[in-house]
Amino acid sequence: MFLKRISPTNDLAFKKVLASEENKDILGGLINDFFDVVAEEIIIENPYSIDAYIEHVKGGEAVVLRHTLKDVAASFKTADFISEVQVNQVRYFDERTLYYPFDRYCKNYDRADTMAINAMGKPIRYSSLRPVFALNVLGFAHFRDDEDALRIFELYDPVRKRRFNKELLRIGYFELSKPNVETANQKHWRDYFTTGEVSAEAPDYIRKASRIIDYANLGKEEREVADALEKGRAIHEQELVSSFLDGKDEGKAEGKAEGKAEVAKSMLAEMLPVEIVSKCTGLTIAQIKALA
Repeated sequence: MFLKRISPTNDLAFKKVLASEENKDILGGLINDFFDVVAEEIIIENPYSIDAYIEHVKGGEAVVLRHTLKDVAASFKTADFISEVQVNQVRYFDERTLYYPFDRYCKNYDRADTMAINAMGKPIRYSSLRPVFALNVLGFAHFRDDEDALRIFELYDPVRKRRFNKELLRIGYFELSKPNVETANQKHWRDYFTTGEVSAEAPDYIRKASRIIDYANLGKEEREVADALEKGRAIHEQELVSSFLDGKDEGKAEGKAEGKAEVAKSMLAEMLPVEIVSKCTGLTIAQIKALA
């Protein structure tokens, strides 16, 4: 029996909804709802294509797709945009989320199509650099000092409390597990990313996203790929747990509560998901979060 919807954080769903030519209205709505920027003349890079997924799945490489196809990149009239879903915490996550926006910013250097020309007819090479907006959608709690779902970082002088005089880089983190959102639309997006379902009050483009990931609206090949991706993610997580436990048997302390806590702490230090830690140790999610 098919599920009603595939997970919105499934790689195929994320790309189909936000990186399809016919869904630019959804991507534009996402950009505006989180960065308060109207994205005109959107150009999607590497648009969604089911063929790329089918090739990997038929080759038995569904797990590879978790690393290669879950990002979205686009440009619009005034800036560039990148977004990625990260369901589980990984090592060097902060470094990764900084690398891609900075890399994107630098790659625009010396682009002839966006470069200004001075009065002498010579190109102004740095003029080709454009603002970059990045949004990371997180399935885990990354910042643990509050319950705010959204954080957006900019270039900032903390001593003088002044922002950089140009808005060249904004990096956002949207934590789905946290309750506090800034706008009604951000709440609708959180509902969408966590359940796939949204209320009738949600904007048309978010309700459209929810319809797209309905199983009834997917082709046969898309259903097969979506199922393979979910299976691949489950297998990968189980492999992480097995690998960890194989080397940590001496730390189980024969099932004692204090032994479980120590194992849980070690697993958290290895960036394993809270849900996996819970299954492995028998501790509740609340207990594990308290340890974290």
